[in-house]
Amino acid sequence: MARSGLGCDAFNGIEQRGSGMWRKPRRTAVGGPVWRICGLAVVLALTLSASALAAGKAVNIASPLDIQPPGPSVAVDSTGNAIIGWANDKDVGGAPDLVQYCVLPVGATTCSHSGTLATAGSTNHVDAVRVLSDGSTLVILADVFGVSGQTPADYQPVQEWQSTDGGATWAQQANGFSVSNGILGGDTVPVGGVILPGTGELGFGWVTASGPPTFNAFPLANAPECSTVACGTGFATLQPSTDADQLGNPPGNFASISAGANGGVMGVWDTAETTGPLGCPDTFGDAFVYGSGNQSTSNDYNVSPGQPDTAWRVPVTQADCNLEYTAVGGGPSGFGVLADDLANKTVVYHRFDAATDKFDTPLTTVNGTAGELYPAVNQDGAGGVYATYLLGGSLGKVELSYSADGGKTWAGAGLDSDSGGKINDIESSVNGGGQGWLAWFSNGSVFAQSFKATDAIAPASVGGGATSNGSAVTVSVTCSAFPCTVTITLTAPGPGSVSGHTAAVAAKKGKAKTVTLGKGKFSITKKGAKKLAVKLSRAGKRFLASKKGHVKISGVFSETVQKHTTQTKRTLTLKLPKRKAKK
Repeated sequence: MARSGLGCDAFNGIEQRGSGMWRKPRRTAVGGPVWRICGLAVVLALTLSASALAAGKAVNIASPLDIQPPGPSVAVDSTGNAIIGWANDKDVGGAPDLVQYCVLPVGATTCSHSGTLATAGSTNHVDAVRVLSDGSTLVILADVFGVSGQTPADYQPVQEWQSTDGGATWAQQANGFSVSNGILGGDTVPVGGVILPGTGELGFGWVTASGPPTFNAFPLANAPECSTVACGTGFATLQPSTDADQLGNPPGNFASISAGANGGVMGVWDTAETTGPLGCPDTFGDAFVYGSGNQSTSNDYNVSPGQPDTAWRVPVTQADCNLEYTAVGGGPSGFGVLADDLANKTVVYHRFDAATDKFDTPLTTVNGTAGELYPAVNQDGAGGVYATYLLGGSLGKVELSYSADGGKTWAGAGLDSDSGGKINDIESSVNGGGQGWLAWFSNGSVFAQSFKATDAIAPASVGGGATSNGSAVTVSVTCSAFPCTVTITLTAPGPGSVSGHTAAVAAKKGKAKTVTLGKGKFSITKKGAKKLAVKLSRAGKRFLASKKGHVKISGVFSETVQKHTTQTKRTLTLKLPKRKAKK
């Protein structure tokens, strides 16, 4: 079935979402949201960059002719490799849309594996691509339509490929027939795919204009055909038809917790209603749907909420008002939503309470300086939470925030300055070991950048001067986030040390003499510069007693925030107290 209304013109206004299929809309002054989506004209097909790469720097992995929204999708396998996929819809010479991919190891400058996957059934259009990593199996899901041939409906709407050799080769599943379906009408569009709780189960979600969202569960291995012509599993409708205001097709995303006591699925969408069950006094807010437990015939994600044997615990329900640009993620710390707080112009995180099936926990501030765009939120195997977003929206910088305590406190730092102001469609993913990857689209190219939790911990700021009262040395230190622990070690050239070339030679031979003036450990709980007094050692007191005026000393400042430590080395000018004149 060719879906009318799914062309570029029909989506005049959608932006794409980092952790889901569709990006948050721009808001209009009156009349609600305007959804906009369209490809960007770019350069030539799948050209790899050979530029040098330092670990954690952005890499240009490809320059497709045209990339279909919602931009690149990224997953991270157990070894830390990024698997990135996207839809190229330039249609050179009348060719159909293409599914393209790249496998990028940490520290690499080019893809270790890359290529193009042809869709089955002579598909004309690839609407969106989603990449998943399920143990040793990599999955690419592509929403397709416009299939020609004898049985076009068998190949729509989702085709699947799998790789069991790290992305070197890919096999199309179900003979190219569709593996998932949630189509209610010609204006149904994809939201995203997830790995379901249990063993070897996947899921895919959808939204429909003026209607409810839908969700389909299907097996990882030997998935049966679930197409627009036949679907033996069926799919769940996630909002009651009795609701006065149906969710419609706003941007949204799904996330899952595939293992552990918190296993489940959550979908989150932005809302723009003033009345009804999804209404907010200020218009803007977010709604969610929640299911829990392993996929089975008695706990089935293909059964609608409220029906016997359903896995869905909460149908589409309003979560918060005055939030937008939402993204959901889950892991050992449970589910949580990252959002732009409109009232305070900040980035916030809201933890879901699985004991009550509600968002009844307090909002926590992720970044208090500005709002965000293109949000994504993930967790590692220890429950550390990673949030990526474009801080301040368009023309802002790419920011990474990290929480080691399940989203209660946060630290953050910039990953990319976005100096050209052209970064779009950011998505990120993190594996169980804490290796993260970003992928985005910018100026006609697909970029990727690796990160870890430590990249969210900016080094402490240290003043260039220090003072001493004869028993301690006082320095000024400002932590990047709070609470923090700062460990300071102060040293100075010892007696007999030399300067210039001779000193350099002595240092290389390990013969340079230094005096440890003192060490100290401090806990800081409040913002602002703090004066920290490091108690002098005996050797430090003797050394400083022999000096007067100003002395150059060295300091090593180790800052621990969110259970991760960064180190700063500084040369300080120490002002010594004036000696009393002898009588």
